[in-house]
Amino acid sequence: MTERLAQLWDRFEASDILLVEWETNLLARLGYPLVSHGDLFFLVPDLQLPTACDIAASLGLCLADENALRPAYTSELSGVGVRYLVDDDSNNFPLRRRLGLLPLSWTGIAVDELVPISSPTNSIPWPSFPVRTVPLPVACATFVRMAARERRGSSFRMGIIGELANVIAYSLFDMTYEGDHMEFLPDDQPLSDKEKLEMENAVGQINTWVFRDDEEWIRLALVQVVTGKASYDDLPSNPK
Repeated sequence: MTERLAQLWDRFEASDILLVEWETNLLARLGYPLVSHGDLFFLVPDLQLPTACDIAASLGLCLADENALRPAYTSELSGVGVRYLVDDDSNNFPLRRRLGLLPLSWTGIAVDELVPISSPTNSIPWPSFPVRTVPLPVACATFVRMAARERRGSSFRMGIIGELANVIAYSLFDMTYEGDHMEFLPDDQPLSDKEKLEMENAVGQINTWVFRDDEEWIRLALVQVVTGKASYDDLPSNPK
């Protein structure tokens, strides 16, 4: 895996392919404490995606269908992009690791909304050239935007809302707890002073975020959710 991906990254760098981290590595960077199992997902500008796929094919990476690699990530429920097996049958991994390449336009993210990052410590191997990431405000707006395109109850919508909820929780609220488990209090129990302050701070942070002119509704929706006036499932959806 290491040698093959190193060759892939070299070829991507030579072709100026822009990679944007997605799935586990992005979620962990945004504060959601997930552990990487070596699977990698990247967004790629649409015009560069065919070139990236040609490079992967030239290096012998095998395309993976659902029989070879069952979907395990939210983006894999979308039906967009391509997935490759990066381990062959001779490797003794309980789960064969995957590489996913997804079109950037699918998220609605603009290139100028991205920022460069260094290699994460929990992912191997990582590209040797600069990769872009999605800042917290842009990521949250993107998740809401993507959820709004989907019909209520769809697997993809539930997955992306789950990721949004966890990113919001771990980025804007104190998710630490004492003991060996977290206690969930009744819904009708009054908020403590600490919880009220956290909620006020979360709203304050969201109000500093910059949204597109036609997406101010996302700010309002997120404020409604973090203040408990609406649930994540109340976020807009596609009625079709």
